[in-house]
Amino acid sequence: MDRLNFSSPLIWLGAAVIALALTGSAGAASGKGTPEDPIVWRLGGLYARGIAYGKTYESFAENVKRLSNGRLSINVIYDNEGVSATELLSAVRSGLLEMANPFQALHAGEFPAGVVELGLPDGPENILEIRSLYREGGWLTAMRKAYASIGVHYLGEALYPGTYLLTKTPVKSLDDLKKMKIRCPGAYGEKLAKLGITPVTMALSEVYTSLASGLLDGVDGCTIVDHYDIKSYEMAKYLYKLPVANSQGIGLVANLEAFNQLPDDLKAVLEAATIMFCDEGLTKSVVWEREALNNMFKAGLQYSPDPSPEDARQWREAGRKVWADYAKKDPFCQELLDLQTKFMKELGYEF
Repeated sequence: MDRLNFSSPLIWLGAAVIALALTGSAGAASGKGTPEDPIVWRLGGLYARGIAYGKTYESFAENVKRLSNGRLSINVIYDNEGVSATELLSAVRSGLLEMANPFQALHAGEFPAGVVELGLPDGPENILEIRSLYREGGWLTAMRKAYASIGVHYLGEALYPGTYLLTKTPVKSLDDLKKMKIRCPGAYGEKLAKLGITPVTMALSEVYTSLASGLLDGVDGCTIVDHYDIKSYEMAKYLYKLPVANSQGIGLVANLEAFNQLPDDLKAVLEAATIMFCDEGLTKSVVWEREALNNMFKAGLQYSPDPSPEDARQWREAGRKVWADYAKKDPFCQELLDLQTKFMKELGYEF
């Protein structure tokens, strides 16, 4: 898989240390945990300021403050305002940030189980099914075990709609896609690679200029709402009807040591606020996705032609091949995929 490195990770992380030093010592939460002197945590956001889903971070911070009676305070740090989206997981592991909302496709080599969490291609089709997989199908317990192995506490799932492909020229067949460079990170990109398509990994904030410059021919790995927010439809005006992934899970995570140092009631506050964060994203997605799609079509977006039955078959099979690859990566991936397969069979999915 191609990866476009616009800057060194060490440079990004070094810049982040300098930037965060302006608001407090990296990795050391301040405060005594009283309303007069609250514990202050920093939340690294996947999204840039002004992006629709990014607004839910502020709601999360407000809910934490309210539920803790002002004893715990969350400062939101948006993408590229201190830590890049590509460095969120390492920043939490190191303690540079107390918590974050990392997009695990950008950390595929660092933590493979996180890519399974995000949602491998051709998984459950309904967001509520994904939520049931966590709460009833054993994923929450398995996820916390996997994250603990890298010094991170998994607070809970934040679920989003599926990801769709936008391209500069219409896709009449999969052969057309083989001629393109598509922003499609992590397992999403691995699915495209199995079809002979060239995937590229980059942060969402870099997509628009890369489309404009000709560096990219299309973009995926993001929801319809994300496409609208970053205006990728202005450069890539053709929407492929088959989703690359049916849904996404982008969890909230915390530095394990920092989390363990909190009183039990504040731990419970964070986990309750995480459920509220997920609820807000789910409910707003229904409206935001419809509004975004309507507005993009008004601005000139068009559908690519319907995929042929053969292309649709190859598209699905490529996704399931990625499952087999990830099951071999480590025991955590295997456990998550075993739980997911069992759950989907119980719901009547065919394998």
